[in-house]
Amino acid sequence: MEHWNWNEKKGIHQKQNLCMLLLAVLFTGILLLSWQSRAFTDWYRLHIFPIWTGTLGRVSNVWSGSVGEILIIAGICYGLLGAVLLIVSIIRIFWHFWSKKVQHRMHAVTKKQRLPRMIRIYLRCLSWILLLVYGTETLNCFVLYHATTVQEQYFDSKAAYGTKELIDAYTQVVTQANALSGQMQRDKDGQAVYPGTEEELYEQCRKAMQAQGTVYPYLAGYYPRPKPIRFSGFMSQQHLLGIYFPFTMEANYNTVMYPVNVPVTICHEFSHLKGVILEDEANFFGFAACIESQDPYLQYSGYLSVLGYLARQVRQSVPEDVRAQMVQATEQVQKDDIFLTQAQWEKVEKKAALPTEIVDKATDAFLEKNLTMNGVADGIQSYSRVVQLVLAYYGQ
Repeated sequence: MEHWNWNEKKGIHQKQNLCMLLLAVLFTGILLLSWQSRAFTDWYRLHIFPIWTGTLGRVSNVWSGSVGEILIIAGICYGLLGAVLLIVSIIRIFWHFWSKKVQHRMHAVTKKQRLPRMIRIYLRCLSWILLLVYGTETLNCFVLYHATTVQEQYFDSKAAYGTKELIDAYTQVVTQANALSGQMQRDKDGQAVYPGTEEELYEQCRKAMQAQGTVYPYLAGYYPRPKPIRFSGFMSQQHLLGIYFPFTMEANYNTVMYPVNVPVTICHEFSHLKGVILEDEANFFGFAACIESQDPYLQYSGYLSVLGYLARQVRQSVPEDVRAQMVQATEQVQKDDIFLTQAQWEKVEKKAALPTEIVDKATDAFLEKNLTMNGVADGIQSYSRVVQLVLAYYGQ
């Protein structure tokens, strides 16, 4: 009977191994196809990808907190459990080997040298977890890097934009930001805050993105509730305003950052939920959705989100004497155009477990590697390509 049970378990494990292999081959095949065919990737983004947002997104939306954040913590705990099991197994093997009753335990030692049952179960579960992560990252992230860009699909990709167009766009953004800054409701510290409730802000962001869907079809449809990150202090050390979790289909945002960053960050992460994976394009859609909204707070957030990129390009491309004649951002706009205030940074640093410099460098290295591996040759620098999209937007 025991022999039959062993054969039965062996058969089940073989079927599981075959299933995992077939799934891994399927995910890899889809990824390779996306590298070779933009037509396939565009079709996938428009017709297949919404299924994941509509299913995984709705399931994770049942929980008000970030499910992705919880899964990451669980993953870290699972890794620590593996380390403990490994250490215990090694100790047990050495204990049996060096026992005084070696002669009586030789048979037991031979059996114990095989991986203990707990380790085998752990490794099999780990294999499924890694396959799940690989699958969701592939289907909900890696494939999408190879879709046709918004500039190629909706703007004139051959159009050349020079200094005049840059000055015009910068002037538009600064003028609007200056005007809106005086309309903002502010707290006792002078921070621009949303006049309504959190849920009302979320609803405005959803409406803004759904309105974009009338122009860009892949942006239409269902949007789940954006999720605040509990460990936003650590997120701030990484200089991250928001994050998209492809394995839970959630749009997450930093709760520590300066409040006016929240709307454009939510819209940015929402665009990832619709298959816009390139960061410069997500920056652009966050900007466009917010400034075309009827809500002044969203508009202000949108203009501020690209002001820094445009100002940097102006400093690099426009002669100093010409810059002196251009419209300038008011002192209030400059105060609002920040990631964190000094007081917020002090709170983050006070609670930090690791130095911010180390965390920031590690994050940059990871992002750079992830982007270049997925075909984004200029890595993190690609974020600033939003300037080209803003010029195309105003030019058109």
